[in-house]
Amino acid sequence: MAEIDQQYEKLVEKAREAAKRRNYDYAIDLYMQVLKLNPDHADAAKEIRQITVRKGQEGGLSSKKSFFKGLGSFIKSKSKGLVKHYDEQIEECEKFLRNAPFNVKMLMSLGDAAARAGYAHRAIANFEQALEIDKKNVEAMKALGRLHNGLMAYEKASAYYRRALSLAPNDAEASRAVKNIAAARTADKIGALGESYREKIRDAGKAAKMEAEGHILRTDMDVKTAINRKLDDIKQSPKESKLYRDLGDLYVKIKDYGSAEGAYKKAVEVNPGDYFAKEKIGDVQLKRFDAQIASASEAYRMAPTPENKAKIDGLRASRLQFTIEEWGRRVQEHPTDAELRFRYGKFLFQGGQDDEAIGNLQKTVHDPKVATGAHHLLGLAFRKKGMYELSVKELLKAREGLSLMNEANKGITYDLARTYELLEKKAEAKAEYQKIAEADFSYKDVAKRLGQLG
Repeated sequence: MAEIDQQYEKLVEKAREAAKRRNYDYAIDLYMQVLKLNPDHADAAKEIRQITVRKGQEGGLSSKKSFFKGLGSFIKSKSKGLVKHYDEQIEECEKFLRNAPFNVKMLMSLGDAAARAGYAHRAIANFEQALEIDKKNVEAMKALGRLHNGLMAYEKASAYYRRALSLAPNDAEASRAVKNIAAARTADKIGALGESYREKIRDAGKAAKMEAEGHILRTDMDVKTAINRKLDDIKQSPKESKLYRDLGDLYVKIKDYGSAEGAYKKAVEVNPGDYFAKEKIGDVQLKRFDAQIASASEAYRMAPTPENKAKIDGLRASRLQFTIEEWGRRVQEHPTDAELRFRYGKFLFQGGQDDEAIGNLQKTVHDPKVATGAHHLLGLAFRKKGMYELSVKELLKAREGLSLMNEANKGITYDLARTYELLEKKAEAKAEYQKIAEADFSYKDVAKRLGQLG
């Protein structure tokens, strides 16, 4: 569990560093990685909203233009919500908000979907953002009251409900909630509140569920307890694919990958259209590879023999081949998803399948979210094939719009300079290396190459 927590924190720190450098798209991608691993990560859920807002403020995003740009995701989010596929709805909401961060209706939809999926902290982050933009949003206040109530943060819950009542004095839900919380606190402050309040809602079977959703799973015993709860939920609703997905996620936490895969496959059996479950079947196989590679690496550390090194190389090659096949399947299911296709192209390039990589990457360059990376990889693929002029064109396109000499810009500029060297255009190569040196003289071997160019 500690290793998983460290993984989250490393990604969050990288996102924060990227945000400081105003590399907002990269920061958002990193936060989304965290939220894919842990959909209820409180810091990631809150900070991704802050970054999308900052990006919107600095980029001067037009509400009308942003809406039409994200119209596809807007429609998909509505349809996913109607069939109660909340994880899919959340993903479409996030895609929309990436370019329309001030859209209160979508923030409310995301908050509602997260709450229904059991992601209380993520729901809170989005309702708070909606309230930050629309300070008189009574529905957001009540939603925050309900969520904090479910997490037993009763003072916060009461404060939000009272705030709602100040704007809507006749609101029955807010009025009733304030009275219930006050009565429970009077009974015996915080301790008595927890027990008496749980008794009031236990008849509907909600108390344990609410506690489980808000509980932080710190130990394997916590996870096993949550697994038993989830199995009880499945007995009550055996046709709900999300429950099996949640069960699989819990098994992953204790590295029981066989049981996790079985749960995800059951989710697909129950709902053949559950794309997230299909993805997770592939993801759990990748985790198996990672565990095998880690074990082989430890064996090599203890005994650095050619045989042990060959085993690591073989496992890595098998992992990459599986990844290529898995992402090919995902692209086949979602041929218009540019981000999926970009990653597929990246894996193909890593696997030496340059022509296939080029064909897929060229289909993604018109999507602003992946254009920079796609042009960069195309430049490298063309260079690998000896097509240096085409490589230069792609690398120059990759650099368009990058005003700061950040890590991405340095990487592209370095590759551009190297390509100019291959073209024997020394003056152009030197000019590009100098751009990097002005910002970071210690970057790779830039100083050495400048010395060689004279």
